[in-house]
Amino acid sequence: GKGIFSPGCGRGSVYSFLASAEWSPQKEVYKVGDTLYLTSIIPKTLTDQINTSIVVDYSNSDGIYGDIPVRIVDTVMKQVLPAKDSFQFISIVGNFQERTFNQKDGINFNYLETPTNYQFRGAMVCKGKGIYALGVSDLLSGGLRGKNCMKAVFKMTITNSNKNLGLYQNVLGITLDADGIQRGYAFRVQ
Repeated sequence: GKGIFSPGCGRGSVYSFLASAEWSPQKEVYKVGDTLYLTSIIPKTLTDQINTSIVVDYSNSDGIYGDIPVRIVDTVMKQVLPAKDSFQFISIVGNFQERTFNQKDGINFNYLETPTNYQFRGAMVCKGKGIYALGVSDLLSGGLRGKNCMKAVFKMTITNSNKNLGLYQNVLGITLDADGIQRGYAFRVQ
């Protein structure tokens, strides 16, 4: 049967796939009331990044989901603070879902499976002024319906050409690591 004792599964996640998402419209400054969109499409035919000779038909997933940490930069104390309440979240394709823990620090999101791919599109309406830093986690899937040993992690990349990360790094006096640069997006709301 299913579960962690399925024979031959070994490590927790069997596959490592790639995923990408983009924030739009791509701006450094938004106004209160403006809307940002996060859009991501994942094909169903995926190449395993651990063994690239393996190509998987990842149809009929029991769900692909991720998390968006949402933070505001406190320019006086030079720290980041939870800021989910500074936005209104609107599901368009797939859906936003409240986190179980640390709800003020971000929000989860789930992809919708279509006949050809998995899609997510969500809107965030700016409700408060400040400098914000958003992230997008790697994605997870518990597997495919009716099949054992099909868990996957999807390495996330944000594809925006300008992620405005200087806004965040300069105030805090830090340099983000490769992971932070790959998944981060910063902007100002005024």
